[in-house]
Amino acid sequence: MARPSPFWLPDQVRGDSVDISLLVITAILLVVLLAACLLPVYADSADDQGDGRTNVIIPGYTRTPVYRPRTWAFLAVAALLGLLFLGLHRPSLPALYAAAVSRVAAAITHDPASVNGYVARLRPALAFFAVGYIITIALVIRADLGRRLAVLAHVALYLAMTLLTQALMITVGIASGWLVAPFGIEATLANLLIGGLVVMRLTFTTFALPRATTVPKIRCPRLWDNVLAWCALGSVITLLVAAYAFISQQANLTSAWQVFLPLYAVTLLFTLMYVPLWLIWWLNRSLPQPGSFRPAVDIIIPAYNEEENIARLLRSIDVAVERYGGPVRVIVSNDGSTDSTGPIAAEEITRLRHARAEILSSPNGGQAAALNRGLAITDAEIAIRVDADCVLGPDALVYSVPWFQDPAIGCVGAMEEPRTDTVTWFHRLRTLETVFQFRFARLGQSMVDGIVVVPGTFTAFRRAPAEAAGGFPTGMNGEDADLTMHIGRLGYRVVVDPRIRSYEDVPRSPGEFVEQRTRWARAGFHVYARHVPLRSGSAGPRVWFWTLRRGFSWFSIQAGLVAPIYLLELALTNPSYRQNVVTFALLYAAGGGVALAISLPYAIKYRYWQSIMWAPTWFAYAFLRRIATLEAVISLPARPFPAAAPAGRRAPVPVAEAGADLVGTPSR
Repeated sequence: MARPSPFWLPDQVRGDSVDISLLVITAILLVVLLAACLLPVYADSADDQGDGRTNVIIPGYTRTPVYRPRTWAFLAVAALLGLLFLGLHRPSLPALYAAAVSRVAAAITHDPASVNGYVARLRPALAFFAVGYIITIALVIRADLGRRLAVLAHVALYLAMTLLTQALMITVGIASGWLVAPFGIEATLANLLIGGLVVMRLTFTTFALPRATTVPKIRCPRLWDNVLAWCALGSVITLLVAAYAFISQQANLTSAWQVFLPLYAVTLLFTLMYVPLWLIWWLNRSLPQPGSFRPAVDIIIPAYNEEENIARLLRSIDVAVERYGGPVRVIVSNDGSTDSTGPIAAEEITRLRHARAEILSSPNGGQAAALNRGLAITDAEIAIRVDADCVLGPDALVYSVPWFQDPAIGCVGAMEEPRTDTVTWFHRLRTLETVFQFRFARLGQSMVDGIVVVPGTFTAFRRAPAEAAGGFPTGMNGEDADLTMHIGRLGYRVVVDPRIRSYEDVPRSPGEFVEQRTRWARAGFHVYARHVPLRSGSAGPRVWFWTLRRGFSWFSIQAGLVAPIYLLELALTNPSYRQNVVTFALLYAAGGGVALAISLPYAIKYRYWQSIMWAPTWFAYAFLRRIATLEAVISLPARPFPAAAPAGRRAPVPVAEAGADLVGTPSR
């Protein structure tokens, strides 16, 4: 007599062909492992002794040496692991993994012949990228032996989760006849999700990170933002599933497509998701026009050793104030500069014709401290933060201030472009990057109030919510992103206006570029730890969408450093792949150039011809960004092993205790 099956299984699965008990045990075990990834993220940090608002007190990061020995060690270890993965035949590592998947699936289905048909099509290259990354990170981070072994334990966690997931996919595919397999797009996305979860757990258990924000979440859910974001995500996943059907054809099973393209599923997914959102923005764009609304504005400039550009910035502000026509006060917060920043700024202030300006000098305390000193003496409802190495466009105030007539708007960002007083290869490629980010991606994000960061090159914001959040956090990277997240958390919307121009400084050498992007990447870790929904709750797409994207990207970006080494070794050691060396190179360049393809039409429209000429070198620019993300991980302070027990979630600080009342009532 056939044993009864649970009601939630399809009819084809119910019966003696499937071991229901083993199937349920396997599913439960997978859920337990998923919980093991999420629980350390849920628990608040025990390393940060700050207040969860303005003060972050964590161990300092370690500056990367000029010659970057740990980065080179990472690449060397990744190369050795790749050779081991490809060259070891007794036993063969891919064969061992496939055999393990086969045993679990066969034990559940009692159909080894069908299972072998599925397993024969497995290509565990993506699993190798994850394993290779985890092993290599364990060897190159600054940590004691116990912590390195704890990092290595994530290899077993990752392999167990992928093995169980693929065995369950085989079971569902065999028993139900559905188009579910461990080598299709669904398997790729599942592997990337698992990789992101494991790397997220590794990050939160290994490194000292800030505690969750204690700024209260008073934002009411905006249904339309969430529905629109989920619809865009769902439509893109459907498109990718259809496109991936080509890759899963028998003719492509051993080709470069099957081995390599899965790595770029995340890039494709989250880039293409912006397309429908951008189209909706373009069809419904409604930008406020300048009028009689000209309230007082305070501009804060944090400055540390900026003698090269401070005069140029002040002159550009004076021009913008003349075009604006309202009262503007400029505060140069001189953060203990050791060069001529102070005297040059003082001399230039005497020449201003339309803006009032003053210098606020204090000992060096960091950029956030300089900003908070300036914010403390402002009295205008609208404040603007401008980095001292930037130049404002003449209409920056004309177009940014009218947005604040809407009480729901809390923060306004600009279109960033590189300064043109010095032009290098990095300026050319940065131009293409900013075109994608600010004229495409962030405009789409603004449709669902999903902008995560308004950069400090130009941030116009309401002073009241900024003060309610405690100002700019000290002791961490990413104070501009943290303020953006807090303003959204307090109920306000964040927008970007492409009519507003801000011209930023761009690094001039590979070393400067990697150092800058390392700070940016480290800021991503810090801000993520402060605002991850498991700790702080979700405040709309800005939080949950960014969490998904960041979780996927932490894995895919680092796997992208292992992948080219592996593919080169594959082409050199396997005769059947040698003819595909050019294909590999083209796929690597094209896969990383999705953003570039979207940027080019804009570049043509705005006549960035010289940047377009350098577009073929985009893959090198993207590779340097990946190196910077790696160095951000290496520079994070590792926790001792065993570490202090994580704290429970702490109650938010009431807005009244923050020392400020919000101005107006933001619309919901």
